Amino acid sequence: MNTKLLGGFALLGAPCLAIGLSLESIFGNASRSPWMGLWGILYISGWMASLIALRDLGVFDARSLQARRVGHTLARLILVTLTLANILNVWEMVAPTYKPTLFYIVDLGWPVSNLLMLPIGVAILMARQLYGWQRWAPLAVGCWLPIALLTKNIPDLRYLPLVYSAVAWVLLAVVVLLESARQQRTHTISGIALRDDIPRPLIQE
Repeated sequence: MNTKLLGGFALLGAPCLAIGLSLESIFGNASRSPWMGLWGILYISGWMASLIALRDLGVFDARSLQARRVGHTLARLILVTLTLANILNVWEMVAPTYKPTLFYIVDLGWPVSNLLMLPIGVAILMARQLYGWQRWAPLAVGCWLPIALLTKNIPDLRYLPLVYSAVAWVLLAVVVLLESARQQRTHTISGIALRDDIPRPLIQE
């Protein structure tokens, strides 16, 4: 896939959770019209775009074959849970009052996705395919849920999760764009056209 295009879409969706929660905070139940689910769809879809692009850019490709497999398995798993989260967004737009047992099962997609970002962040950090601060951005995304839970009942910090969400997911999208540009530049200098479908060579220990 075109990783720059995915990064651009991820950048568009990155602040949408913060925007949706802000509108809910300001307008309360009046903000819960069916179209508000669009904020969630954009946010989740942008998140998925970031992860697909990072996978295609090879950031999970650790030197150890076992670590590489763990990273790619986590990437596939979170794409499943994010898909469930997006199904829930559509569900709440179409039938917001219909909540059978299946609804609550699908509802687990979003919190589980946030929890999975912690080991995913560690996997990307250990793979050492990103450089500088960019290596830490996925882990920063994974820290959002613990921070949101810790500050939930602290009035002075009630806006921190919103700000943190927007900043963390924007940085994740920026990492995609920067790494995509870096790989494009590297391949251009070496005289080899960039193809996203060609994986990096595996170096086994």
